[in-house]
Amino acid sequence: MSKNTNFLFKLDLLILSLLMEKDCYGYEMTKIISKESNNLIVPKVGTLYPTLHELLDNKYISSYEQYIGTKARVYYHIEESGKTYYQSIVKDYHDLVKAIDSIVKKGEDNNE
Repeated sequence: MSKNTNFLFKLDLLILSLLMEKDCYGYEMTKIISKESNNLIVPKVGTLYPTLHELLDNKYISSYEQYIGTKARVYYHIEESGKTYYQSIVKDYHDLVKAIDSIVKKGEDNNE
């Protein structure tokens, strides 16, 4: 599978999934997504931050600064509206996977 293929997910789904577990900062999100996907999904900074800003603009998430020593980190937190949006896109994701699986299974059956 190509690392650039994103037919089955939107980055906002992955970000919100992480934030459902705990507040995270951007670099931490890229590391978790990369690790959990066995490096099949490696978010680029140029993709991650515009998605975070869109989620912020839509008030699905909020942000706050936390200082680690003298360095400020921006953490992101999912809001109630974000949880509702998350439920919606999880359903869309499962519907899409089900539809794709149905088509693939038909192809596999005809290949036998």
